[in-house]
Parts: sequence; C-alpha cells; structure tokens
Amino acid sequence: MRTQREVEGSTPTVPKAARVRQEPRLRAADAVSLSADGILGLDSDHRIRVFNPALEELTGLTKEEVVGKECHSVLRVTDSYGNPLCADACPLNHGESGRFNNEAEIVTAHGKRVPVDLHFAIQCSSTGGLRRAVVNVREAKDLHQASNVRSALLALVSHELQTPIAIIKAYASTLARADANWSEDVVREKLGAIEEESDRLSRLVSRLLYTSRLEASSISLNLMLLDLPLEIQRVTKRLAETDESHEILVSFPADFPPVTADPEKIDEVLTNLIENALKFSPEGGSVTIEGALTNSEVQITVGDQGVGIPASEVERIFERFYRVHDSGQHTPGTGLGLHICRLLVQVHGGRIWVNSEPGRGSRFTFTLPVAIDS
Repeated sequence: MRTQREVEGSTPTVPKAARVRQEPRLRAADAVSLSADGILGLDSDHRIRVFNPALEELTGLTKEEVVGKECHSVLRVTDSYGNPLCADACPLNHGESGRFNNEAEIVTAHGKRVPVDLHFAIQCSSTGGLRRAVVNVREAKDLHQASNVRSALLALVSHELQTPIAIIKAYASTLARADANWSEDVVREKLGAIEEESDRLSRLVSRLLYTSRLEASSISLNLMLLDLPLEIQRVTKRLAETDESHEILVSFPADFPPVTADPEKIDEVLTNLIENALKFSPEGGSVTIEGALTNSEVQITVGDQGVGIPASEVERIFERFYRVHDSGQHTPGTGLGLHICRLLVQVHGGRIWVNSEPGRGSRFTFTLPVAIDS
C-alpha cells in the first residue's frame, strides 16, 4: 500500500500535446482571385479597385489597364439593344444600400458584345452617397441562347407559318361564299392550292420535330458501306432537274474510298448543302462539289458563287433557326437546314465548317470517317 508521502512526491505523467497540422488559411484576396465569377470592386468615386482574373478573361482587359478608372468607361454596360445603362438604370446611382441584380451586355476589349448577369452588393452612407460596392459579373450564355432561340422561333412562326395559313384561309373563305357559283375547274384549283399549302405546313412541323429528335440523340443510324461519288451524282441529278439556271460541277479523285454511313441521312446533308448553294448563287453561276482524302477521313466541299457570309456571322451559321441577315430582304427558309446538317454529320463522327468571303461565295466542308473495311 502506497503512503501519502509517496503519492505526493510522485511526478504525474503528462501526455505530450498532439501535433496539429496547420492548414493554409484562405485569404479574402485569394478567394477573389480564384472566383469563377468576374469580381469588380469599386470605391466611393465609382473607380475600380478590384478586377479579378475571371473578369480579365471575360473582358479582354488587364487589371493594370483598368484600376483607378471609372467603371462605366471600362465595362460599357448596355441593354440588349445597345442603349447605355450606366446612367439611370445602374443601381450604383440610386443611393441605396443592398443587393441588386441586372441583366445586361458588356463590350469587351475586342468590341464583342457579351450578355451578362450583374449582381451588385452596395454600401451607401446615410446621405445616399456611395461608400463601396462589389459587382459579380457572370456571362449569361444559356439565358442569351434561350432568348435567341425564342426570338428566332417567333420570327419563324410569323414568316414561314403565317403565309400558308393565310393562303389556306383565303381560299377556304372564297370557296365557302354563299353568293358564288364556282366552276368545277376553279374549285379544283383552289383545293389544290389548299392541299399544297397544307403540305408545306406539314413539312415545316415535321422538320421542327425531326430537329428536336436529333438534338435529343434519339435518331438511329442505318449504317452501311456508301459510295459517296455515286451518291452525290444521284443527288445532283435529282436537283438539276428542278434547277436549269445553275451548273453543278462534281470532282472526285479516282481512288476515293467508301465510307460507313446512313445513306438517307447523308442524302439529307448533301441535299441541304447543294440546295443552299443553288439558292444563294447568282443565276447562271456554278456550284462545285469536290471530294478529298485526308488521313483516315474524307472531305466533301460544296462551293457556291453567292454573296458570301459576313465574318461576324460565320460562327453562328449552324445555329438553330439562324439565317444570315440580307440587307432587309426576306430569304425563304426556316434556318434549320444547316443546323440539321451539323447534327447529322456529328452523329456520324464527322465535322462541318464553312469558309466564306463576302461577295465571292462560300465553301461548306464536312468530313466522314473512312470505312474500316476499306
């Protein structure tokens, strides 16, 4: 048995302190620098004090170029019609603290208009003067694309649907007049026009549904070995029968290999591209179709002698419903043909692009993989 003295004289064992690993702390400056959103910090004079890397990438400007400048001279914020928003519509000028949101567009250093969502966090003095503000700038790609598609669809409905509907209604109303005694020939003529316009409506609706199915990847391919020069000769012969004002020239090397593709889908791609070239070529002009072999794929190029495509619109030419602006003149069509071409080429594992020079014409090229068994 231990005595009281022994207990008092003993030295207690104290466990060694656990070594705690010190993780590096995330500073506020680091958070701003790493943010995926553009972050703009402003002082009481609306001058830029913070301009993070994400905002540099979005605007094409560097921090060194903009710090100390007033924000309106850097971002040049406008609405979708190009009207400046930095005066009346900017929350920085309202004299209120709080959080505010704006949908707008900014102009980059390269002159490109970019749709953005602006999220303001503002601190004001008791008299309404600005003390400081932070603005989060996020590119609004999806929202802008959805808005473009909606506007294009409305334009499509107003132009491409309204005409056949108006014709059908006019002929039907004419035939239904109680005070008229139409001959059999007149009735047959009017009914024929109604049937023709109804077919036009049906084709348009079918094309819209077909595009939706392609975009949802719900179209299956019936793949087989395809002789492209032979397929192109067949398509051009069919189209030449309905167009006597243009010459179609076809050129392929003798050793052109077969491809593995769906004949029906490739027929549609070729028909769209050649019809497009014929539509935009001047009367008496020529359309060229050329084949080439590069590595493990073939290239098919359809060229025209048309008005060409402005450089600012080349990137958008394959978008759904998009049509090149043509000096106020309305060009018939849905703006779906080239979009469908891209979808069909991509589902085959190929690519499609265009080279164009305004006033000199355009050359649309698509690729397909060479057949493995060739």
